[in-house]
Amino acid sequence: MSEKAEFQCLRCSTCCRNLLENQNNVLRGLPLTEKETSLFPPEAVAPKLALGVDKPEKVILFQLKVGCCPFVNNQNECQIYPKRPLMCKSFPIVAGSISNRCRVFSFRKSGLTYDELYSMKTQLEASDRFTRYLQSGMRKRNQKRMKIWEFDLTTRKWIPGRLFEE
Repeated sequence: MSEKAEFQCLRCSTCCRNLLENQNNVLRGLPLTEKETSLFPPEAVAPKLALGVDKPEKVILFQLKVGCCPFVNNQNECQIYPKRPLMCKSFPIVAGSISNRCRVFSFRKSGLTYDELYSMKTQLEASDRFTRYLQSGMRKRNQKRMKIWEFDLTTRKWIPGRLFEE
């Protein structure tokens, strides 16, 4: 069996220029940890997820609310590459799957399984770190009837979600 090649970004910046996504009529931006919000101008950041019983009480995740990252230049280079957010480090892995928004994988059809051509060790590690960050924030505030609230960038309102059960 041959070694898999390490994934190589094409540096097309498609992922950096298409940060907003509308799913189920909720406009979402690039997820950011609390620490990562300091990388961006305050006006470019909004809350993303919060925990609360009857209303959002504690924000546990933030989001970039602009369609194009302010740090990608005309040569498709990231000006903060060494300290870019975890979601950028994990791309093209998003929520445990490989995104077909990446040009390398744009041929993929949603819901189908593919034999992987690439080793994505660094991306998987970043994805795991992001997942642990989110789980930690949820565990710290777990209580009965706790809901996960999501902030919609279009309406600028919180949407109550499912009950959080660990």
